[in-house]
Amino acid sequence: MFPKINAKSQRRWQDPGAIDLRTLRELCHDLTVPATAIKLLTQVAVAESDPGPAMLARLRQISDEASRIADICSYFLDQPTDAGAPPADEGPADLHVLAAETADSMRWRYSGVITVSAEPVIVPAHPVVVVRILSNLLDNACRAAGPGGRVQVTVRRDGEQARLVIADSGPGFGQAESGKASLGLSIVAAMVRRGGGSLRMGVSDLGGIVVTVTLPGAKPEHPDRPDRPDRPDHQAHSLAPAKGAAG
Repeated sequence: MFPKINAKSQRRWQDPGAIDLRTLRELCHDLTVPATAIKLLTQVAVAESDPGPAMLARLRQISDEASRIADICSYFLDQPTDAGAPPADEGPADLHVLAAETADSMRWRYSGVITVSAEPVIVPAHPVVVVRILSNLLDNACRAAGPGGRVQVTVRRDGEQARLVIADSGPGFGQAESGKASLGLSIVAAMVRRGGGSLRMGVSDLGGIVVTVTLPGAKPEHPDRPDRPDRPDHQAHSLAPAKGAAG
């Protein structure tokens, strides 16, 4: 269906540095179209089929995943084209809320057990950056743990810093396949460094690897307000029928 890619073009696409900002922005622009279409189709499905609770939950998850794609694309489209300009909208983000949501998303794809232990922690980072860090680390941990394995996510405040710890029950250092894991870890390390944080790896109490990410903490915007609900308004994606969807 698609034309073959020659060796020169393949090397260019494999080298992240070879993709300029304009190409990335064009790609993100194009991806927002199918992401929006997927969200609309889930709304149509709800309006036309009156699904039961189980199917409604699956449709909501599909809509949420499409929103994640759209959010990542919007983040890059909003970045200034001037290399010297500061990044757009750097947060804050509720690390504990995003950790729980990312774990929920991963549970649809992973047959093992994912547990989350999190206390309210806010970081001065864009939510898209935080979700990318969480998604890459969780994906690595789940693949390392394997089917029926265990992954533990912990979010804690450590003084003025935020600490994210992801441990797995996999075979440990040097035993699991690299490839995607190495790429994901490189992406995370780069984002953590840009955010003024640090990343270290060690041996997990579960038997596999534990990755600890430390990020600067941020004070709540409204210290007198109680903790936000599990799905804050700015991140919830409604599955209410779209206007005209059923017609």
